Amino acid sequence: MKLRKILAAVAAAAVAVSMTAINAFAATVTIDSEYPGAWGASKGIPKSEFEAIGGDVKVVLTVETKEPLVGTHNHLAKPMNMCVNWDAITDNLTSDTAIAKLDGFFVFAEGQTSLEFVVPESVWSEFKGYVDAEGNEDDAAGLYFQVCDVIIKSAELSAGSPQAEIERVTEDESAQVMDGTYTRSTAAAPAPADTAETAPAADSNTQSATTGNASAAVMLSVMAVAGAAAVAAKKRK
Repeated sequence: MKLRKILAAVAAAAVAVSMTAINAFAATVTIDSEYPGAWGASKGIPKSEFEAIGGDVKVVLTVETKEPLVGTHNHLAKPMNMCVNWDAITDNLTSDTAIAKLDGFFVFAEGQTSLEFVVPESVWSEFKGYVDAEGNEDDAAGLYFQVCDVIIKSAELSAGSPQAEIERVTEDESAQVMDGTYTRSTAAAPAPADTAETAPAADSNTQSATTGNASAAVMLSVMAVAGAAAVAAKKRK
């Protein structure tokens, strides 16, 4: 009876820790509540949010497509290191699902509500703030978007890994994407990384700088306690 109570208590603790561990290293950033205007710039995802996660970062945007006042829809958003320039950085991102025009603008289907891609550490580490005449950099560094007929409402950031090369489309094909009539290509995803390389040991005392959740090592320690408790209980019988 005592053994069952011990195992039940430890199992409950393990479940609680595992649930927080799953959500570790994640953050949600609010971006725009209103449309910035055709070809305007969105608010940014601060570089500090990428730094808090570290490594390659998966970004999932929550978006709302918007109908123009005049003409046909043109749902587009170009990722950029805006404080440096407004050039697209799409070539340096990866995504299994996103579609972009040849000029680097992501293309959204009418009614699409999310978009996922991965920003490599080598890319977000180059995000810069505005520099004044004295060479002082402000804290505006981050990922921004030039938008048309789409509102980027928020972004969820979490630890990521490289996905496929982003599929590119022509102007005519982008219209098909927006209308929901485009057929995706079957380009293969990149080969997985060599798993023979030993990963660095997890720091069991480290908490997410963004969420404060416990690391996966804590869950392993709970499992170890469960095993020890079971052995001790058997010895007392």
